[in-house]
Amino acid sequence: MNRNIKTVLAVSLLFGAATGIYEFILPYYLREQGLSFQDMATVFTVAAAAMVALRVVMGRLADLWGRKPFYGLTFSASALAMGLTPLSSSIWGQSLLKTVRDAMFFTRESLHPVVLYEESRGRFMDFMGKTRGMEFLFMAAGTLVAGKLFITWGTAGNLWLAAGLLGIGFLLFWALFTPGAVAAREERGPSHLRDLFSLQIHRNLKVIVVSVFIFNVGLTTSHSFIMPLFFSDKFTVSEYAVSWVMLLHRLTIAFPLLIAGTLRIRSLKTVYILTLALEGAILSASAVIPNFYAASAVWLLHDFLGAGVWIPIQGLIIQQYTRPESRALEVAKILAYGGVGTILGPALAGYLAAHVSVSAPFFVSGLLLILASLVLLQLRLHPNPKETEAA
Repeated sequence: MNRNIKTVLAVSLLFGAATGIYEFILPYYLREQGLSFQDMATVFTVAAAAMVALRVVMGRLADLWGRKPFYGLTFSASALAMGLTPLSSSIWGQSLLKTVRDAMFFTRESLHPVVLYEESRGRFMDFMGKTRGMEFLFMAAGTLVAGKLFITWGTAGNLWLAAGLLGIGFLLFWALFTPGAVAAREERGPSHLRDLFSLQIHRNLKVIVVSVFIFNVGLTTSHSFIMPLFFSDKFTVSEYAVSWVMLLHRLTIAFPLLIAGTLRIRSLKTVYILTLALEGAILSASAVIPNFYAASAVWLLHDFLGAGVWIPIQGLIIQQYTRPESRALEVAKILAYGGVGTILGPALAGYLAAHVSVSAPFFVSGLLLILASLVLLQLRLHPNPKETEAA
Protein backbone atom coordinates (compact mmCIF):
# COMPACT_ATOMS: atom_id res chain seq x y z
CA MET A 1 0.00 0.00 0.00
CA ASN A 2 1.74 3.18 -1.20
CA ARG A 3 1.46 6.62 0.41
CA ASN A 4 -1.28 7.82 -1.90
CA ILE A 5 -3.52 4.86 -1.05
CA LYS A 6 -2.78 5.30 2.66
CA THR A 7 -3.72 8.97 2.30
CA VAL A 8 -6.97 8.10 0.51
CA LEU A 9 -7.75 5.58 3.28
CA ALA A 10 -7.06 8.13 6.03
CA VAL A 11 -9.24 10.85 4.54
CA SER A 12 -11.95 8.29 3.74
CA LEU A 13 -12.32 7.74 7.48
CA LEU A 14 -12.98 11.44 8.06
CA PHE A 15 -15.28 11.59 5.05
CA GLY A 16 -17.21 8.60 6.40
CA ALA A 17 -17.61 10.09 9.89
CA ALA A 18 -18.83 13.42 8.47
CA THR A 19 -21.25 11.66 6.13
CA GLY A 20 -22.65 9.55 8.95
CA ILE A 21 -23.38 12.67 10.98
CA TYR A 22 -24.80 14.68 8.08
CA GLU A 23 -27.09 12.02 6.63
CA PHE A 24 -28.53 11.16 10.05
CA ILE A 25 -29.02 14.74 11.20
CA LEU A 26 -30.29 16.46 8.03
CA PRO A 27 -33.83 14.97 7.98
CA TYR A 28 -34.32 15.95 11.62
CA TYR A 29 -32.99 19.46 10.97
CA LEU A 30 -35.40 19.85 8.05
CA ARG A 31 -38.28 18.67 10.21
CA GLU A 32 -37.26 21.17 12.93
CA GLN A 33 -37.67 23.89 10.31
CA GLY A 34 -41.23 22.77 9.66
CA LEU A 35 -40.66 21.05 6.33
CA SER A 36 -43.16 18.31 5.40
CA PHE A 37 -42.33 14.98 3.74
CA GLN A 38 -43.03 16.52 0.35
CA ASP A 39 -40.96 19.64 1.16
CA MET A 40 -38.03 17.36 2.05
CA ALA A 41 -38.60 15.48 -1.19
CA THR A 42 -38.27 18.80 -3.04
CA VAL A 43 -34.90 19.51 -1.38
CA PHE A 44 -33.54 16.08 -2.25
CA THR A 45 -35.00 16.11 -5.77
CA VAL A 46 -33.61 19.53 -6.70
CA ALA A 47 -30.16 18.48 -5.50
CA ALA A 48 -30.33 15.23 -7.47
CA ALA A 49 -31.44 17.00 -10.65
CA ALA A 50 -28.31 19.15 -10.70
CA MET A 51 -26.01 16.15 -10.47
CA VAL A 52 -26.17 14.87 -14.06
CA ALA A 53 -24.25 17.66 -15.80
CA LEU A 54 -22.03 18.39 -12.80
CA ARG A 55 -20.79 14.81 -12.55
CA VAL A 56 -19.88 14.63 -16.22
CA VAL A 57 -18.12 18.00 -16.27
CA MET A 58 -16.15 17.25 -13.10
CA GLY A 59 -15.12 13.87 -14.49
CA ARG A 60 -13.84 15.43 -17.70
CA LEU A 61 -11.92 18.12 -15.83
CA ALA A 62 -10.34 15.45 -13.65
CA ASP A 63 -9.09 13.72 -16.82
CA LEU A 64 -7.64 17.00 -18.06
CA TRP A 65 -6.19 18.52 -14.91
CA GLY A 66 -5.53 15.50 -12.73
CA ARG A 67 -7.26 13.81 -9.84
CA LYS A 68 -5.84 15.75 -6.88
CA PRO A 69 -7.53 19.17 -7.37
CA PHE A 70 -10.99 17.66 -7.72
CA TYR A 71 -10.66 15.00 -5.06
CA GLY A 72 -9.50 17.74 -2.69
CA LEU A 73 -12.35 20.02 -3.75
CA THR A 74 -14.88 17.39 -2.71
CA PHE A 75 -13.72 17.84 0.89
CA SER A 76 -13.42 21.62 1.03
CA ALA A 77 -16.69 22.41 -0.76
CA SER A 78 -18.60 19.75 1.22
CA ALA A 79 -17.30 21.27 4.45
CA LEU A 80 -18.53 24.70 3.36
CA ALA A 81 -21.99 23.41 2.40
CA MET A 82 -22.44 21.46 5.65
CA GLY A 83 -21.23 24.40 7.72
CA LEU A 84 -23.78 26.73 6.12
CA THR A 85 -26.70 24.30 6.33
CA PRO A 86 -27.80 25.37 9.86
CA LEU A 87 -27.95 28.99 8.70
CA SER A 88 -30.82 28.37 6.27
CA SER A 89 -34.39 27.29 6.94
CA SER A 90 -35.93 27.77 3.49
CA ILE A 91 -36.62 25.03 0.98
CA TRP A 92 -34.58 26.72 -1.73
CA GLY A 93 -31.68 27.60 0.53
CA GLN A 94 -31.48 24.00 1.67
CA SER A 95 -31.82 22.80 -1.92
CA LEU A 96 -28.83 24.92 -2.97
CA LEU A 97 -26.65 23.76 -0.07
CA LYS A 98 -27.57 20.12 -0.59
CA THR A 99 -26.83 20.50 -4.31
CA VAL A 100 -23.29 21.65 -3.50
CA ARG A 101 -22.78 18.89 -0.94
CA ASP A 102 -24.17 16.18 -3.24
CA ALA A 103 -22.13 17.43 -6.19
CA MET A 104 -19.00 16.97 -4.13
CA PHE A 105 -20.14 13.65 -2.67
CA PHE A 106 -20.80 12.16 -6.10
CA THR A 107 -17.67 13.65 -7.66
CA ARG A 108 -15.69 11.82 -5.01
CA GLU A 109 -17.75 8.68 -5.65
CA SER A 110 -16.63 8.85 -9.30
CA LEU A 111 -12.97 9.62 -8.57
CA HIS A 112 -12.38 7.28 -5.64
CA PRO A 113 -12.34 4.00 -7.62
CA VAL A 114 -10.45 5.66 -10.47
CA VAL A 115 -7.65 6.74 -8.13
CA LEU A 116 -7.43 3.29 -6.55
CA TYR A 117 -7.43 1.49 -9.91
CA GLU A 118 -4.71 3.72 -11.33
CA GLU A 119 -2.59 3.43 -8.20
CA SER A 120 -2.87 -0.38 -7.85
CA ARG A 121 -4.80 -2.28 -10.50
CA GLY A 122 -3.82 -5.74 -9.30
CA ARG A 123 -5.27 -5.15 -5.82
CA PHE A 124 -8.19 -2.96 -6.83
CA MET A 125 -10.95 -5.04 -5.21
CA ASP A 126 -8.89 -5.37 -2.03
CA PHE A 127 -8.19 -1.65 -1.71
CA MET A 128 -11.69 -0.69 -2.87
CA GLY A 129 -13.18 -2.96 -0.24
CA LYS A 130 -10.85 -1.79 2.53
CA THR A 131 -11.24 1.94 1.89
CA ARG A 132 -15.01 1.77 1.46
CA GLY A 133 -15.36 -0.67 4.35
CA MET A 134 -13.45 1.59 6.73
CA GLU A 135 -15.41 4.54 5.41
CA PHE A 136 -18.67 2.82 6.32
CA LEU A 137 -17.28 1.90 9.75
CA PHE A 138 -16.63 5.57 10.39
CA MET A 139 -20.05 6.46 9.01
CA ALA A 140 -21.38 4.20 11.76
CA ALA A 141 -19.24 6.01 14.32
CA GLY A 142 -20.44 9.38 13.03
CA THR A 143 -24.06 8.26 13.28
CA LEU A 144 -23.55 7.10 16.86
CA VAL A 145 -21.83 10.37 17.81
CA ALA A 146 -24.71 12.33 16.26
CA GLY A 147 -27.22 10.26 18.22
CA LYS A 148 -25.36 10.80 21.49
CA LEU A 149 -24.93 14.53 20.88
CA PHE A 150 -28.43 15.08 19.50
CA ILE A 151 -29.85 16.57 22.71
CA THR A 152 -26.80 18.51 23.89
CA TRP A 153 -25.43 19.80 20.57
CA GLY A 154 -28.63 19.86 18.56
CA THR A 155 -28.80 19.53 14.82
CA ALA A 156 -26.72 22.66 14.13
CA GLY A 157 -23.84 21.59 16.36
CA ASN A 158 -23.69 18.20 14.70
CA LEU A 159 -23.63 19.72 11.23
CA TRP A 160 -20.76 22.02 12.20
CA LEU A 161 -18.88 19.04 13.61
CA ALA A 162 -19.28 17.24 10.26
CA ALA A 163 -17.99 20.32 8.42
CA GLY A 164 -14.93 20.48 10.70
CA LEU A 165 -14.05 16.83 10.03
CA LEU A 166 -14.13 17.44 6.28
CA GLY A 167 -11.95 20.52 6.67
CA ILE A 168 -9.31 18.40 8.41
CA GLY A 169 -9.63 15.79 5.67
CA PHE A 170 -8.94 18.40 3.01
CA LEU A 171 -5.77 19.59 4.76
CA LEU A 172 -4.46 16.05 5.14
CA PHE A 173 -5.18 15.11 1.55
CA TRP A 174 -3.66 18.24 0.09
CA ALA A 175 -0.50 17.87 2.16
CA LEU A 176 0.10 14.15 1.59
CA PHE A 177 -1.30 13.09 -1.80
CA THR A 178 1.21 13.33 -4.66
CA PRO A 179 0.01 13.12 -8.29
CA GLY A 180 1.70 10.28 -10.13
CA ALA A 181 -0.20 7.59 -11.95
CA VAL A 182 -3.19 9.91 -11.79
CA ALA A 183 -1.55 12.77 -13.66
CA ALA A 184 -3.54 14.77 -16.17
CA ARG A 185 -3.94 13.57 -19.74
CA GLU A 186 -4.59 16.63 -21.83
CA GLU A 187 -3.73 15.17 -25.19
CA ARG A 188 -6.70 12.84 -25.60
CA GLY A 189 -10.39 12.65 -24.92
CA PRO A 190 -13.53 14.43 -26.12
CA SER A 191 -13.14 18.02 -27.17
CA HIS A 192 -16.72 18.88 -28.16
CA LEU A 193 -19.72 19.33 -25.90
CA ARG A 194 -21.61 16.70 -27.88
CA ASP A 195 -18.84 14.18 -27.28
CA LEU A 196 -18.61 15.16 -23.63
CA PHE A 197 -22.21 14.14 -22.94
CA SER A 198 -22.53 11.30 -25.43
CA LEU A 199 -22.87 7.73 -24.22
CA GLN A 200 -20.02 6.34 -26.34
CA ILE A 201 -18.96 3.67 -23.89
CA HIS A 202 -18.66 -0.10 -23.92
CA ARG A 203 -21.89 -2.11 -24.25
CA ASN A 204 -21.46 -3.62 -20.78
CA LEU A 205 -21.23 -0.16 -19.30
CA LYS A 206 -24.47 0.84 -21.01
CA VAL A 207 -26.17 -2.15 -19.39
CA ILE A 208 -24.82 -1.02 -16.02
CA VAL A 209 -26.11 2.53 -16.66
CA VAL A 210 -29.67 1.19 -17.09
CA SER A 211 -29.34 -1.00 -14.01
CA VAL A 212 -27.86 1.83 -11.94
CA PHE A 213 -30.70 4.14 -13.01
CA ILE A 214 -33.38 1.72 -11.79
CA PHE A 215 -31.32 0.92 -8.71
CA ASN A 216 -31.02 4.60 -7.82
CA VAL A 217 -34.76 5.17 -8.14
CA GLY A 218 -35.25 2.25 -5.78
CA LEU A 219 -32.45 3.07 -3.38
CA THR A 220 -33.41 6.71 -2.88
CA THR A 221 -37.04 5.73 -2.40
CA SER A 222 -35.93 4.20 0.92
CA HIS A 223 -32.44 5.64 1.51
CA SER A 224 -33.18 9.36 1.57
CA PHE A 225 -34.92 11.61 4.10
CA ILE A 226 -37.42 8.80 4.76
CA MET A 227 -34.86 6.30 6.08
CA PRO A 228 -34.58 7.41 9.76
CA LEU A 229 -38.12 8.79 9.77
CA PHE A 230 -39.52 5.37 8.79
CA PHE A 231 -38.32 3.90 12.07
CA SER A 232 -39.22 6.97 14.15
CA ASP A 233 -42.73 7.37 12.77
CA LYS A 234 -43.79 3.77 12.20
CA PHE A 235 -42.57 2.40 15.52
CA THR A 236 -42.59 5.64 17.62
CA VAL A 237 -39.06 5.08 18.92
CA SER A 238 -36.57 7.78 19.94
CA GLU A 239 -33.97 9.39 17.70
CA TYR A 240 -31.29 7.70 19.80
CA ALA A 241 -32.81 4.28 19.14
CA VAL A 242 -32.91 5.07 15.43
CA SER A 243 -29.26 6.15 15.53
CA TRP A 244 -28.34 2.62 16.65
CA VAL A 245 -30.16 1.16 13.65
CA MET A 246 -28.34 3.62 11.38
CA LEU A 247 -25.04 2.73 13.07
CA LEU A 248 -25.59 -1.00 12.50
CA HIS A 249 -26.64 -0.16 8.94
CA ARG A 250 -23.13 1.17 8.30
CA LEU A 251 -21.45 -1.76 10.06
CA THR A 252 -23.30 -4.39 8.08
CA ILE A 253 -21.94 -3.05 4.79
CA ALA A 254 -18.46 -2.42 6.18
CA PHE A 255 -17.65 -5.98 7.20
CA PRO A 256 -18.18 -7.69 3.80
CA LEU A 257 -16.36 -4.81 2.08
CA LEU A 258 -13.32 -5.26 4.33
CA ILE A 259 -12.90 -8.88 3.20
CA ALA A 260 -13.72 -8.22 -0.47
CA GLY A 261 -10.08 -8.76 -1.45
CA THR A 262 -10.09 -12.29 -0.01
CA LEU A 263 -13.20 -13.47 -1.83
CA ARG A 264 -12.64 -15.92 -4.68
CA ILE A 265 -15.49 -15.15 -7.04
CA ARG A 266 -15.58 -17.26 -10.20
CA SER A 267 -18.51 -15.53 -11.89
CA LEU A 268 -18.66 -11.79 -11.29
CA LYS A 269 -21.91 -11.51 -13.22
CA THR A 270 -23.75 -14.22 -11.28
CA VAL A 271 -22.76 -12.92 -7.86
CA TYR A 272 -23.49 -9.32 -8.89
CA ILE A 273 -27.04 -10.22 -9.99
CA LEU A 274 -27.91 -12.53 -7.09
CA THR A 275 -26.69 -10.24 -4.32
CA LEU A 276 -28.47 -7.20 -5.81
CA ALA A 277 -31.74 -9.17 -6.13
CA LEU A 278 -31.39 -10.48 -2.57
CA GLU A 279 -30.87 -6.95 -1.29
CA GLY A 280 -34.15 -5.89 -2.89
CA ALA A 281 -36.08 -8.82 -1.46
CA ILE A 282 -34.84 -8.04 2.05
CA LEU A 283 -35.82 -4.36 1.78
CA SER A 284 -39.38 -5.21 0.73
CA ALA A 285 -39.72 -7.83 3.46
CA SER A 286 -38.67 -5.37 6.17
CA ALA A 287 -41.48 -2.99 5.18
CA VAL A 288 -44.26 -5.43 6.13
CA ILE A 289 -42.92 -6.54 9.54
CA PRO A 290 -44.88 -4.84 12.37
CA ASN A 291 -42.30 -5.14 15.16
CA PHE A 292 -39.43 -2.61 15.50
CA TYR A 293 -36.77 -5.12 16.49
CA ALA A 294 -37.75 -7.74 13.92
CA ALA A 295 -38.10 -5.20 11.11
CA SER A 296 -34.75 -3.65 11.99
CA ALA A 297 -33.01 -7.04 12.13
CA VAL A 298 -34.29 -8.05 8.70
CA TRP A 299 -33.64 -4.63 7.15
CA LEU A 300 -30.04 -4.66 8.40
CA LEU A 301 -29.30 -7.74 6.30
CA HIS A 302 -29.79 -5.91 3.01
CA ASP A 303 -26.25 -4.50 2.78
CA PHE A 304 -24.54 -7.40 4.56
CA LEU A 305 -25.79 -9.87 1.94
CA GLY A 306 -26.17 -7.33 -0.87
CA ALA A 307 -24.24 -4.10 -1.46
CA GLY A 308 -21.32 -5.13 0.72
CA VAL A 309 -20.64 -7.89 -1.80
CA TRP A 310 -21.61 -6.37 -5.14
CA ILE A 311 -20.12 -2.85 -4.78
CA PRO A 312 -16.49 -3.99 -5.41
CA ILE A 313 -17.67 -6.27 -8.22
CA GLN A 314 -19.49 -3.44 -9.96
CA GLY A 315 -16.47 -1.18 -9.46
CA LEU A 316 -14.10 -3.70 -11.00
CA ILE A 317 -16.30 -4.30 -14.04
CA ILE A 318 -16.61 -0.57 -14.65
CA GLN A 319 -12.86 0.05 -14.40
CA GLN A 320 -12.09 -2.89 -16.72
CA TYR A 321 -14.32 -1.58 -19.50
CA THR A 322 -13.40 2.12 -19.37
CA ARG A 323 -10.65 3.67 -21.50
CA PRO A 324 -7.52 4.94 -19.71
CA GLU A 325 -7.48 8.34 -21.41
CA SER A 326 -11.08 9.12 -20.39
CA ARG A 327 -11.60 6.86 -17.39
CA ALA A 328 -12.79 9.54 -14.95
CA LEU A 329 -15.16 10.96 -17.56
CA GLU A 330 -16.63 7.56 -18.43
CA VAL A 331 -17.10 6.61 -14.78
CA ALA A 332 -18.74 9.99 -14.21
CA LYS A 333 -21.08 9.40 -17.16
CA ILE A 334 -22.14 6.01 -15.83
CA LEU A 335 -22.87 7.38 -12.39
CA ALA A 336 -24.41 10.60 -13.75
CA TYR A 337 -26.87 9.04 -16.18
CA GLY A 338 -27.62 6.24 -13.78
CA GLY A 339 -27.92 8.88 -11.09
CA VAL A 340 -30.91 10.46 -12.84
CA GLY A 341 -32.82 7.89 -10.82
CA THR A 342 -31.97 9.78 -7.64
CA ILE A 343 -34.19 12.61 -8.90
CA LEU A 344 -37.21 10.34 -8.95
CA GLY A 345 -36.62 8.33 -5.78
CA PRO A 346 -37.08 11.05 -3.13
CA ALA A 347 -40.15 12.39 -4.95
CA LEU A 348 -41.61 8.88 -5.04
CA ALA A 349 -40.79 8.42 -1.33
CA GLY A 350 -42.51 11.69 -0.43
CA TYR A 351 -45.63 10.75 -2.40
CA LEU A 352 -45.84 7.21 -1.00
CA ALA A 353 -45.22 8.31 2.59
CA ALA A 354 -47.82 11.08 2.38
CA HIS A 355 -50.53 9.22 0.43
CA VAL A 356 -50.03 5.51 1.14
CA SER A 357 -48.02 4.81 4.30
CA VAL A 358 -44.58 5.37 5.77
CA SER A 359 -43.83 1.70 4.98
CA ALA A 360 -44.63 1.98 1.27
CA PRO A 361 -41.30 3.58 0.22
CA PHE A 362 -39.36 0.64 1.69
CA PHE A 363 -41.56 -1.95 -0.02
CA VAL A 364 -41.41 -0.30 -3.44
CA SER A 365 -37.68 0.29 -3.03
CA GLY A 366 -37.01 -3.44 -2.78
CA LEU A 367 -39.07 -4.25 -5.87
CA LEU A 368 -37.10 -1.75 -7.93
CA LEU A 369 -33.77 -3.22 -6.80
CA ILE A 370 -34.92 -6.65 -7.96
CA LEU A 371 -35.79 -5.12 -11.34
CA ALA A 372 -32.33 -3.51 -11.51
CA SER A 373 -30.73 -6.92 -10.97
CA LEU A 374 -32.67 -8.46 -13.87
CA VAL A 375 -31.26 -5.85 -16.28
CA LEU A 376 -27.76 -7.20 -15.51
CA LEU A 377 -28.63 -10.47 -17.26
CA GLN A 378 -27.65 -8.58 -20.45
CA LEU A 379 -24.00 -8.25 -19.35
CA ARG A 380 -21.49 -9.98 -21.63
CA LEU A 381 -18.28 -10.16 -19.66
CA HIS A 382 -15.05 -11.38 -21.26
CA PRO A 383 -12.55 -13.61 -19.42
CA ASN A 384 -9.73 -11.08 -19.93
CA PRO A 385 -11.23 -7.68 -20.76
CA LYS A 386 -8.89 -5.11 -22.26
CA GLU A 387 -9.14 -1.75 -20.59
CA THR A 388 -8.89 -0.01 -23.96
CA GLU A 389 -11.87 -1.87 -25.40
CA ALA A 390 -14.60 0.58 -26.34
CA ALA A 391 -18.00 0.47 -27.87
